[in-house]
Amino acid sequence: MLIPARTGAVSVARNDSTPWAARVPAEVWLVAAVTVVGAALRFATLANQSYWFDEAQAAHELHLSFAAMLGKVNAYEPNPPLFFVIGWLWANVFGTGEAGLRSLSALAGTAVIPIAYLCGRELVSGRAGLVAAALAALSPFMIWYSQEAREYMLLAALCGGSFLFFARTWRDPSGRNLFVWALLSGLALLTQYFAGFLVAAEAIILLYAVRSRASVIATGVLVLVEVALVPHLVSHATHPRGWIDSVGPLLTRVEQIPVAFGLGTLWQDPAFVAHGLLGAAALAGCVIVLLVIGADDEQLRGAGLAAAVGAFVLLAPIALALLGHDYVESRALIPAWIPLAVVVGAACTAPGARAAGATLAAVLLAGFVYAGIKIDRNPSYQRPDWSGVAAALGRPLGTRAIISYDSTFGTAPLAIYLPNVPWTGIGQVPQTGEAPVTVGEVDVVGNEYQNVPSALPAGVRLIATRSVDEYRIERFSVSPAWDLSPAAIGARAGSLLSPGPPDPGVLVQGR
Repeated sequence: MLIPARTGAVSVARNDSTPWAARVPAEVWLVAAVTVVGAALRFATLANQSYWFDEAQAAHELHLSFAAMLGKVNAYEPNPPLFFVIGWLWANVFGTGEAGLRSLSALAGTAVIPIAYLCGRELVSGRAGLVAAALAALSPFMIWYSQEAREYMLLAALCGGSFLFFARTWRDPSGRNLFVWALLSGLALLTQYFAGFLVAAEAIILLYAVRSRASVIATGVLVLVEVALVPHLVSHATHPRGWIDSVGPLLTRVEQIPVAFGLGTLWQDPAFVAHGLLGAAALAGCVIVLLVIGADDEQLRGAGLAAAVGAFVLLAPIALALLGHDYVESRALIPAWIPLAVVVGAACTAPGARAAGATLAAVLLAGFVYAGIKIDRNPSYQRPDWSGVAAALGRPLGTRAIISYDSTFGTAPLAIYLPNVPWTGIGQVPQTGEAPVTVGEVDVVGNEYQNVPSALPAGVRLIATRSVDEYRIERFSVSPAWDLSPAAIGARAGSLLSPGPPDPGVLVQGR
């Protein structure tokens, strides 16, 4: 609940005849307005984009029985189960369609906005909190993950709550504040492992600042939560040269972090990434100058505390990556976002540099709006349109094989959108194993730069061509029907749409 600022609150007599709306501080109305804008940006377009691979995986798991879902999560999900437990309950009420399932993330993402305000107000000032809230409301990065059916916005909200009560405990180490901090921190740890960096930084500071038996007990409980998760963590740990390398080299991923935090999926543009660290350094320089020349001692302490926590969340995973344990991704570093927004909010509202701070805030918010518009207008910055691909594939002539040149990244979402197709993502029960299937139609989902050979194999006839964004969909009838294993069908892909990949995904759809 939004309440008057820590300092300068005015008591209102119960018999005051002033309308209640006039008694609510203007700051609260501003936060409410910013929250409404942020909610509209999140909820209005929830179903505009298709599920991508990770979301398809979640939609599949959350469609199962509770026991089956927990089994799949334990076996195939690399993070703790809290999101899936809440998501399963949510899906049973709102369904597993895009709008229904993503609305959980949109709700959590909307909650992040007032949480950011409260964090800024607690550590610095109400004005700093307002700027942090506005940044959260308009951030393309936060909006993107508020529209993704995964754990990231639940993580952001719980880490934001943990950071808020960390700040309150730092100022007032009461048992209640410490208990709520430990509770929210524990829930964050049960959502995503990278929450551990935020909670560790907070725990170290509180153990030093509070130095009480209660703080030791609270920290000990959180350590036990992490210890309980160790078997799951170890079972899902991968070699540092494993999946993370497919995202890109460590240096490239580090360069992408400031671009992703500020401009969302524009991190996919090398031109932005090339200047990402330089832009982050320039912003950090402006923030430091504004705080030094404009903030008072208390505001500096609060901003410094937020900066220390945010920096630890960012730098500790990079340090571990350099030691050989590399899991650095922009989305995994979401726990740092609210602390960093508080630091920026403090700089933008420093009393001794109001004009310069307001200018910086305007530039940042304008940049967020620019990036949001650019993302909305360019499909290459959006999720792949697998529902559009499924529609372009149309009805099968009979039992057919669909070859995806994006491998499982294509077959998993298509298994969600196409009828009569068993699950083909991670943890699948093989549809046919290596046993032959008889298909009279073979369709290929490739890319625009690929071409149908002038001479097709004997008995193969092109029956339809479609384009969806950057995808090219080619449908072929096969006579006589192919009686082959899915792997053998995939091996023939290059003769239908060239050049073919070495390991395409294949799914079989019944009529």
